[in-house]
Amino acid sequence: MQDQEKIGIVLATYNPQIEYFQKQIESIQNQTWQNWVCYIVDDCSQPKYQAEIKNIVDNDSRFICHFHSDNLKHYYNFERGLQYCVKDSTITAIAFSDQDDIWQAEKLEVLITKLRSEQLLLVHSDLELIDSYDETINPSTWNFEGRNPENATVELLLLHNVVTGCSLLFCTSLIPYILPFPQHEIGWHHDWWVALVAIQKGKIGHIRQPLIRYRIHSSNTVGVVQDAGKIYTEFIVWASKKYRITGKSYLFHYNLSKALYDRFQHETNSSRANPFDTLRLDFGLPILKLCYQSWCMGYGSEGIGLRIWILKVLFDIKQVQKLLLKIFTRC
Repeated sequence: MQDQEKIGIVLATYNPQIEYFQKQIESIQNQTWQNWVCYIVDDCSQPKYQAEIKNIVDNDSRFICHFHSDNLKHYYNFERGLQYCVKDSTITAIAFSDQDDIWQAEKLEVLITKLRSEQLLLVHSDLELIDSYDETINPSTWNFEGRNPENATVELLLLHNVVTGCSLLFCTSLIPYILPFPQHEIGWHHDWWVALVAIQKGKIGHIRQPLIRYRIHSSNTVGVVQDAGKIYTEFIVWASKKYRITGKSYLFHYNLSKALYDRFQHETNSSRANPFDTLRLDFGLPILKLCYQSWCMGYGSEGIGLRIWILKVLFDIKQVQKLLLKIFTRC
């Protein structure tokens, strides 16, 4: 099987801390599954970092460096990396990599075995949290955040992403549905979009074994939050922002839901893994039912759902006020 399956790895870089980057490269080289190619997609790093990157991987032809003169940020940079994978027809599955983590040696082998044995479209694993000195902060990200990804549905995943990019592996058959990425919104991430497409088209697999040593430090693009998505956690975050209400979260989730709906609305009901009406969240009262479902299932997105519903109500009130003001002004 290993001779037949070739995994494409998209490793996004931007001014990496070289010590961390070297450990990441070594962990990829030490994989028990050796049939892979890694596209290093650099997002306009400074020349000194580009030179270091090239020097570290120069003796291994499986690493292919692409240095870019335009900075697209991580969301579009990963999309750029996928486009390199598309050009290699021998790649059958794709993994994402950050520039500062450490992969367990059996990561790719465990993921692709699960992917094929259960005929999945995407599979992802738990992660061990480590600090800047490679010391364990928590042996399980899923336990730390209270994640139960086995209970994910399209609707719940639209509320709260439980799939971490560096831990996933997905079939190349998803690429036509993934690309191009929807127009970027603040807070959107490549792994969230890929996971949404995968769960819409078929089945996602979950492995509770930590296959990544996920580094937490000051330069992280995305971190982790204890008991993320729960009501009391959302309240604490809101309090830390001095109880400010902007409505951006509502618009963010609304636009993400619309992007998924727009991508698949042309398909017939019979050809989809999930019903058509689940592609767009109802941000009215039904979202409260979804919050209850999340709480009962232990998915952990009830706090996010409640926040969005409150913002939706406030947004509607504001729109009505604007309309009334316009009417009275004309009168």
